[in-house]
Amino acid sequence: MKGEEILQAGLASCKHIRAACILRRELEGSTVDILEAIKTRRAIRKYKTEVVPDDMIETILDAGRFAPTGSNLQPWKFIVVRNPTTIDLIRKLSPGYFGAAPQAIVICSDKVTAYEKGGTLGRDYITIADCSMATENMLLAAHALGLGACPMKSFATAAIKEVLQIPDGIEPELILIMGYPDEKPNPPPKYPLEQIVFLDKYGRVWPRSKGGQSS
Repeated sequence: MKGEEILQAGLASCKHIRAACILRRELEGSTVDILEAIKTRRAIRKYKTEVVPDDMIETILDAGRFAPTGSNLQPWKFIVVRNPTTIDLIRKLSPGYFGAAPQAIVICSDKVTAYEKGGTLGRDYITIADCSMATENMLLAAHALGLGACPMKSFATAAIKEVLQIPDGIEPELILIMGYPDEKPNPPPKYPLEQIVFLDKYGRVWPRSKGGQSS
């Protein structure tokens, strides 16, 4: 299939305008490289007041649901929060909620279904890993769309469940605040590979390739 045919098929199947634009830019060779996106993403804590359009939110949610998941449990449930009063309540209940992001996505795990399908391992561990991977997908999608986002774990779980009317068996794992960024943070320092990677056994330092980079 030729490039233009791929483009037309993709455009026809894309539900969201933004996703179609991303596909077009990819075929034209102008999308941000995934490794570049990983390295340039930042935790944003200052936001503009403009609300993110629904099509962009749905593109981000789609990225979340396509995350890796153990045994295909897909234990995640996403709650999009936009109501200003509810956002303000969440902010007051969450020490980790910095800035005034106009919307948030609460990433929850279905503990009951995970236990039925995966036992204790599924309920207590896979749900957390899966929701974390979904969050990373959404962080990268938000960054690719020119948005800022920041995940947080510091919140009053019981109070958040009450505010959002989350039923028993569903647990909020992370809250992803997002919006249009009003800051451009500098990259934080990262440990070089030789400090964190070992070969074959712990303690045997990974031999750096000649093309390896420390940054």
